Amino acid sequence: MPDSFTPVDPRRAWARRLARIGEDHGFFDRIGPRHMALFVQEGDTLVLSFDRADALWDNGEAALPLGFDAVLAHEYSLLSLMSVGRTWFRDGQVEAFLKQLAHDGFFRSFAQVLILATGPDCGHAAARAAQHIPGAHVLLSSPMAALGPHPAPFETRFRGDRFANPDWPPPLGPAALARVRQTVILFDGTDARVAAQAALFNGPNTTRVNLPHSGPALDRAVAKGASLVPLSRNLAKGTLSPARAREILRKILRRDLGYLDRLATAARAKGASGRAALVERHRP
Repeated sequence: MPDSFTPVDPRRAWARRLARIGEDHGFFDRIGPRHMALFVQEGDTLVLSFDRADALWDNGEAALPLGFDAVLAHEYSLLSLMSVGRTWFRDGQVEAFLKQLAHDGFFRSFAQVLILATGPDCGHAAARAAQHIPGAHVLLSSPMAALGPHPAPFETRFRGDRFANPDWPPPLGPAALARVRQTVILFDGTDARVAAQAALFNGPNTTRVNLPHSGPALDRAVAKGASLVPLSRNLAKGTLSPARAREILRKILRRDLGYLDRLATAARAKGASGRAALVERHRP
């Protein structure tokens, strides 16, 4: 038994909690050295989410993967794939895991599947995974469609990751989404690279929703239960229009100091000092 001065490894405490959840409700397994999967079986709607384990355990033992709030609120089932670090989920074991589930009819055993992810790498992986789940409903925030210089010559972020060639093998995310029922892409159009990546998701079943000046606050807002619960509900019903998505997210964004700072800075840059002052007066 450790004494009171022995530090507790937050990663181990977090993993133990997820293992207990998996034991009680489904499973919690390693998929190779840098990936893991949590399955929680509840209802006949499945949320397939992609997340960063290292970001979660930094928030403490109680941190739960993206989509868990929808499990609690709607009694959805959840399959969360998590990476340790920015791996782009490019691992043969992860791909084999998804292929085996598809082959075994796992995804078809649910009435519907929602695919959720926030951020460039998780969004990249989630879009590619959609090739295995025809008819899914997909919601991605700030995803990257491609990393390589040929499909995305404008992309200057994550150059050090190109050696792993996460775009290979095809299909890229936009093509992998061809057989889903609906894709909604949330993005900040004031960031040129984010907007250019969003523009690559141009299939007929894809809706792009621009939330200007949201920046990193957008991913934070999507992950909050107060927005994820209604977002997932509307996604499942096929009613997640751009107007509805903005209505849901703006309520959360307006309480985010980073978002308000970006709005005020943008207003001052345009000479709208009165608008900037109004934004700053509404800081929580």
